[in-house]
Amino acid sequence: MSLSTEESISLMSNLILKDKDNSLPIKNHILQKQEELAHKAVEYTTTCGSYTAWDTDVDLSPPDPSVSLNKDDVNIQDYYNALQYSLFENNLPETFDRTKQPRTRKRDTEVAIVVLASPVECLAILLEGGRQCPGDMLLVLSPTWVVKEKSNKSEGLHSLLVKKAIVFDRSGTTYVDVFPTPRRCSYFVNFFTKAITDGQRNDGVELEQDLDCPMSSSVELCKYVDDKLLSRIWMAEAGVNYPETLAIAYKPSYEYNIPEDANMKVLIVENKDGIDNYVEENVRQFLNMERVRSFEKIVVKPSGTMWHGSRCVTFHKVKNVEEICKAVLDLLTLLELENTVLVETFYQPVEAANPELADYSFRWRTNVCRRVDDTPITTQMVCGIGLKHQPINGDNTIPQTFETTMKMWNMEEDEMNRLLDKVSTGSEKIMERIIEYERGLSTDIKGGVGARTELIGIDYVLGMVDGQLEAVGIEVNSHDCTINCQLFEFLNPHRQGEAVKPLVETMIRRSQLFAMQDKTVVVVGAGGFSKKFIWESFKSFGINVVLVEPNKSCFGASRCTKFIQYDFLDHKQDEAHATAIIKILKDEGIDVDGCVTFWEDCGPLAATICDMLKLNGPGKRPALIAKRKSWTQNVLRSRTGDIPHFPRSHLYSSICCSIKSEEDVDKALEKIRLPAVLKLEYGSSGVGVKPVADRVECINIWQQLSSILQNDEDHPGVGLGHGNDIMLMERIDGTEHDIDIIIFQRQLIGAFVSDNGPCRTGSYTETAALLPTCLPLDRRGQLITSAYQCCTEIGLVTGVFNVEMKMTKTGPKLIEINARMGGFYLRDWIKTCYGHDLLLYAFMVSLGIRPVISSVQPKCTLMGMMCLSSVHKQQLKNPNSLKFLNALVSGNIVRYNQMEPSLDECGSENDEEPFANIAVMDKNLETAKAKLINIGNALGLNTNNYDYNYLLSHFK
Repeated sequence: MSLSTEESISLMSNLILKDKDNSLPIKNHILQKQEELAHKAVEYTTTCGSYTAWDTDVDLSPPDPSVSLNKDDVNIQDYYNALQYSLFENNLPETFDRTKQPRTRKRDTEVAIVVLASPVECLAILLEGGRQCPGDMLLVLSPTWVVKEKSNKSEGLHSLLVKKAIVFDRSGTTYVDVFPTPRRCSYFVNFFTKAITDGQRNDGVELEQDLDCPMSSSVELCKYVDDKLLSRIWMAEAGVNYPETLAIAYKPSYEYNIPEDANMKVLIVENKDGIDNYVEENVRQFLNMERVRSFEKIVVKPSGTMWHGSRCVTFHKVKNVEEICKAVLDLLTLLELENTVLVETFYQPVEAANPELADYSFRWRTNVCRRVDDTPITTQMVCGIGLKHQPINGDNTIPQTFETTMKMWNMEEDEMNRLLDKVSTGSEKIMERIIEYERGLSTDIKGGVGARTELIGIDYVLGMVDGQLEAVGIEVNSHDCTINCQLFEFLNPHRQGEAVKPLVETMIRRSQLFAMQDKTVVVVGAGGFSKKFIWESFKSFGINVVLVEPNKSCFGASRCTKFIQYDFLDHKQDEAHATAIIKILKDEGIDVDGCVTFWEDCGPLAATICDMLKLNGPGKRPALIAKRKSWTQNVLRSRTGDIPHFPRSHLYSSICCSIKSEEDVDKALEKIRLPAVLKLEYGSSGVGVKPVADRVECINIWQQLSSILQNDEDHPGVGLGHGNDIMLMERIDGTEHDIDIIIFQRQLIGAFVSDNGPCRTGSYTETAALLPTCLPLDRRGQLITSAYQCCTEIGLVTGVFNVEMKMTKTGPKLIEINARMGGFYLRDWIKTCYGHDLLLYAFMVSLGIRPVISSVQPKCTLMGMMCLSSVHKQQLKNPNSLKFLNALVSGNIVRYNQMEPSLDECGSENDEEPFANIAVMDKNLETAKAKLINIGNALGLNTNNYDYNYLLSHFK
C-alpha cells in the first residue's frame, strides 16, 4: 500500500543532503517537494492577481436543471476567473454569456473539439483552435455540461454530446453557449486527471472511457509516455543521447525491452520488503561502472504519471555511495504500483564564458506535434535558466529561446545550428518511436478506439558526450506539456499558436474524418489509369464508395465497396442516365450521402444526380457551362458589373466562336485576331487543341479534327461523348498555371497554384510543372481570386475544381475550368508539398462537410517533367534506365506518377497524352532544377527536341 502524503513527508524528513561542497547540511529537498505536492492542488485552481475587471455573474450551472454541479466542481468559478484574467491581460474580449440566446444553427464543419479542463493548462490550444476552426473549439469546465449516449457507430461505444461550453471564436472572442440540440464531440481532450490536476480531481477518466471519437493522450497512454524509463528506451532507439541509467521498477504492467547497446539496466521488484541488499548491490555495481565513475554527480528521481515538476529529485556526489543507496531505498518506499526509481548520471552544466553565469544552467524543452499525415514535427524550443546545483523545470524558470540562451553562453552560431538541427531531428524520431509503439497496443491498453499520442514535450540538458557538447534527453511529457510554450508565446505575442498549430490541424482533420465514417458516396466513372490512387486511398477516409462505371474490368471495380455496371458513355442522354442510376440505387437499397466524379466527361452526369437527390454538388447547369468552353467564356464576358472587392469578372475572359462551317470561320475571324487556337468544345488533356496562323490553316485543321475526332471511341475520355463541336478562341500569351481550388457554398476554402512550362511546339501537350508557383505573391493572389471568380460566376459554388489560366502582361486570363478535381500528378504533389489532400476534400464536400484549411504554407518545392511516348519510349523501355529510375523512386529521390498503363497507349503523336511525370523535391527552386536536369541527362530523357533547359526556363 502506498503511503499518504503526510507519512511520506515524515519518512523523508530523515534524509539529509549535502551542499555542493559536500560539507554543510541543507534543507531536505524531498521534504520541500512533498510540501509543494500537498499545496499543488490549491495552486491549480487559484486565480492569480488581485484585480477583477469582468462580470462574475455568469451562468456556469449545468444545462440540465435537474442536475447539480458535483463535488469536484467546487472550483468552477476559479476556472472561469482564470480564463477572464488571461483574456483581460492580453487585451482580448471578456467572455460573452449567450446562454439566454441558444445556438441552433448546425455547424457544417462537423467539428466539435471538446477540452475538459481548467484553461490554465491549455489556453494556447484553445486560442489556436479559435483561430483555425472558429466556433468549434469548446472548453468544458464541468462533466455536467456533457452527456454520454450509446453510439450508433459501434456496439459498446458511446458518443459524447455537448450541451454547454465556452466557445472559442476568432481573435480570442469567447462565449458561454448552450446547445438545445447537443453537439456531438468529434475530438476529446481530458485534463481532469489526478496527474494533471495534482490530485485535485479525476472525474474526466470516466468520461473518456468507451468513447467512439478521436481522443488525445488517454489516461492509459499517458502512463506509457510519462514513463521516464520507457522514454529512455525510445531515445536509445532514436539515437538520442540520454543519461546512463539504473531503474528499479515496482510491479510494472508491461515489459521493458532494452536495446542491446543501451546504457541502462532495469531491476524488477515485486515487493518492497526484504530487497534492501539486492537493490543496494545493484546500485553499487552501477556506480562502479567505468563510464559512470567518470561523472561527478548522480541523480536519484522517481518516475510515474504523478512524479513531475522535479518532485523528489535529489543530487549526490558519485562517491557518496551510502547516501545514494539510502536515497534510492527511501524513495522506493513512496512508489505506487508501476512507478520506478531512476539512478542516473548527472551531465555537468555547460560552463558559461561570462563569469556572472558561473552558478547557472538551463533546461531545454522541445515540443513535438503529430501532423495530419502521421509524421512528427518539432514546433518550438524554449529554455529556462536556473541555479545549476538544483532541479530546473518549467515551474521555477522563465521561458526564452534557445538562441538567446546560447548567446548568453557565447556559443558560436554554427555550433548552435548544429545542436538545433540535431535536437529537432532527434525529437521527431522519438515521436516516431512512440507512434510505432502505440500501433502495437490493443484498443483496451490504449484506452479507447480513438486514443493516441499527438503531442509531447521533451526535456534536454547540454553536456559533454564523448568529448563533444551534445543535448542529452532527460524525459518525455505527454499532452499537458504546453504550459512552458504557452507562457513563452504570451511573452512573445507574435509567435502565438506556434507550438500547437499542427496539433490543432490534426484535431480538426481527425474530427472531419470521424464525421465521414461509414458515409456512402457514389462515384460516377472509374476514370483511367491515372485515377488508380482513388481506389487505393478512399478506404482510409472511412467511407463506402459505390462505383457506377460501364467497364467491369476497370481498376476500381474490384476495390470499391459496391460496383454498379452501367453504360453512360452517350452523355447527350445524361438526364436519362441519372434517372436510371438513381432507380438502381433505390432498388439495391443503397442510401446515398454524396455523389462526385473525378472523370472529366462525367461532370454533368454526377451534377445531375446530385440535383435529383438534393446532394451537395456543383449543380447541373454550372457543370454544363464549365464543360462547354465557349459557354464558360461567354458567361464571363457578360459579367461587366462593378464588384466592390474584386475586379470585374469579364476581364478574365477571351473572345471565342463556335465553328460548324467555313462560313463560321470567316465570321469568327472578324472578331478574333490571328494567330488563334482551335479546340474541342468538350475536350480535355489538351487533345484536339491546335494553333492556327491563318484562314486556310484554320479551315484545314477544323476539317481534320472534325473527321478524326467524332465520338468517344476515337479518343476515349476526352469529351467526345458530349459531342465533337469545335471552337475558335483568341490566343493568350503568357505563362500557364493550374489553380486547384476548394469552394464550399460559395466560400473560398483553399487554393494551390502550380506553374506549367512551355507546351510542345505545334501542340498544347504539357511538358514541365512546378509547385508552388514561382510568381510574386501579388500575382499568385490574382490567379487565386480570378479562378474563384470564374468558378462562382458560372455557378460552381460547391466542389473541388481545377482552373487553367494564363498570366498575361495585364493579368490572368482563363483557358478553361474543369468542374472536378485536378488530374495527373496534382493530388500527389499538393499532398506532398502542403499536406492537404484534394481527394479527401472532394469526398468531404460531396458529404456536405466544409473542409477546414488553416494553413497553405509549402513544405518543399516540387519540379517535374512529363515523359512522352513519342520522345521517350526507347529510354523508358531500356532495362538499365528502368533499374536506375526504380532506384531513384525507392530512395525517395524522385516522385513518379504514371498516367497511362503503357507507352503504347498514349495516343498518336498529334493528339498525344503524357505517359508519366518524373519530379524532384527540394527546398530550393534552383537546386531542384539542377537536380531534375541531372536526372534527365542520366536517364537520357533530356534530348534535342525535348530540351529540359528550355522547358524549365519559365521557372525562376
